[in-house]
Amino acid sequence: MANVEVLENWMNTHTQALVRLAYSYTQDWSTAEDRVQDAFIKAYHSMSQLKNQHAYPWLARIVINECKAAYRKSWREYITSLLPEQKVKSSEDTFIQKQSLEELHDAVMTLPERFSTVMILYYFDNLSVEETAKVIGVSQGTVKSRLSRGREYLRMKLEEDAKYGEGIKRSVTFLSS
Repeated sequence: MANVEVLENWMNTHTQALVRLAYSYTQDWSTAEDRVQDAFIKAYHSMSQLKNQHAYPWLARIVINECKAAYRKSWREYITSLLPEQKVKSSEDTFIQKQSLEELHDAVMTLPERFSTVMILYYFDNLSVEETAKVIGVSQGTVKSRLSRGREYLRMKLEEDAKYGEGIKRSVTFLSS
């Protein structure tokens, strides 16, 4: 498979998950998409460095590095975007599920970065503890403790936050499983 075809495959397969990961650093969907595009360009030029391993952890590491580099370059600028992500409402059940996940994702984003990054990679991107550890460059034990502490902080936040109403029970149930 040619490098261009490999890149297209990665883009089709991993873009959405990588944008969510980048959003956890940038807090802006447009900037997150830009960081992912930059990461794909770097990945294309560095494909020879990928040695018989899954592409996603390698791409995620590049995205994280791109986000951190961009933050260091523009630390004086503070740009925020309050436009919510557009969701397609295909049915009532799908809408309710997406709304619950969106509320949970928003709550995760209020956690300190070391907890939110681990929780997004593990719960939203479905990486294993081992893969999460490789992506962020820490031990598996650190990932497990950050997941545990992150769940506890999130549980306390959701229980204290009255605006979640019934969403608390669904979210806390999700975290308990």
